[in-house]
Amino acid sequence: MKTLLQETYQAFKIHILVWTLFITYESLVIGLMSGVFGHPLAYAGHYLLSITLFYVHSDLVLKWGLKGRLNAFWRTPLILGGEIASYILLSFVLDLALINSGISTVQGHFALTTDYALRILYRATLFIGFGTGYYFLKNFYQERERTNQLEKQQLQEIIDRQAMEQKLAKAENDSLKAQINPHFLFNTLDFIYHNVLTLSPVAANTIISLSDMMRFAIDTGKRGNCVLLADEIEQVHHYRQLVQLRKKDPLYFRFTTDIPGNRNLYIIPLVLLTLVENIFKHADLCDAAQPASLSIKVRNEQLCIDTINAVSDFHEPKARGGSGLNNIQQRLKYAYGQYGYTFLQTSDRTSFRISITIPADLLTDQRTSSDNGTNIGREYLHAPADSLRTAG
Repeated sequence: MKTLLQETYQAFKIHILVWTLFITYESLVIGLMSGVFGHPLAYAGHYLLSITLFYVHSDLVLKWGLKGRLNAFWRTPLILGGEIASYILLSFVLDLALINSGISTVQGHFALTTDYALRILYRATLFIGFGTGYYFLKNFYQERERTNQLEKQQLQEIIDRQAMEQKLAKAENDSLKAQINPHFLFNTLDFIYHNVLTLSPVAANTIISLSDMMRFAIDTGKRGNCVLLADEIEQVHHYRQLVQLRKKDPLYFRFTTDIPGNRNLYIIPLVLLTLVENIFKHADLCDAAQPASLSIKVRNEQLCIDTINAVSDFHEPKARGGSGLNNIQQRLKYAYGQYGYTFLQTSDRTSFRISITIPADLLTDQRTSSDNGTNIGREYLHAPADSLRTAG
């Protein structure tokens, strides 16, 4: 209860202060001039009635009466007359009750005369005038506050727009830097390639494979949502060649594709590369009897991507589902989740399998520009590095 009173006081403390000063001033002046001070209950009753008229007029009557320009012409005189008549009548009833209770006294018979009505009319006009001034003053401050808020909002929008323009300029600058730096890198790799070509063809081809992979990864974001499946298959060949060149022992990895040459299929980028990277990172690729495999084919109008590999002794099957595979699953779900794709991941203590199917008709939308599709129907068995130069 105390908190409610405190909140009420904080909300209306200016009103309370002004009314206190007004009532004190008027009561003292009239009392000193007339030499007669009334009963406190009489003061309380009349000022309560006058203050009620003030707020009813400013917060209710004018708000309704001035709503709409055409209606204001007939509403305003009507409600003013009703207010004044009600105030005079209520004042008479209050005075009559005060007289009958002995709180106030009057000489002669007390009645609702013209003189009494005119005297009360003066008080009604006074407080109606105060209420009208308060109404327009309040509306003025509210309108000014709305204007200030609108100006602040417009200023904030200008600031936000300038900040966005600065971010856009920075992004464009970063984009230019991103274009310059890869060009410098590719030109440098091209220079190194031509200088080592005669000394070491294997190293030269490695540089070209690395350059192609990096260019593919950089250009992926510029091409659109999808890339040509044949392009990503080509990058798989480059990747396995680069990995094998760093190993002394042969890594056995079987990669088969069976896609008609007239089918240009487009897929979200870096799916195959992530699968192959996962195999080369976790699988046991040293057993020629159990080579790891990646198979890509179209079967029953479904693009089927299947991998199987022996599990390395250093990696338990339960640890195989890393962030790369989770990323693939989330991206496939986002791209094809509502169209019936599947992603199955199974493992035991000796092998790890992944099976992905995507309806082929979802992959025919040419949203990117790439090389023309070629007849992809080859099989490669990873062997020593020198035989890999011709596999890609």
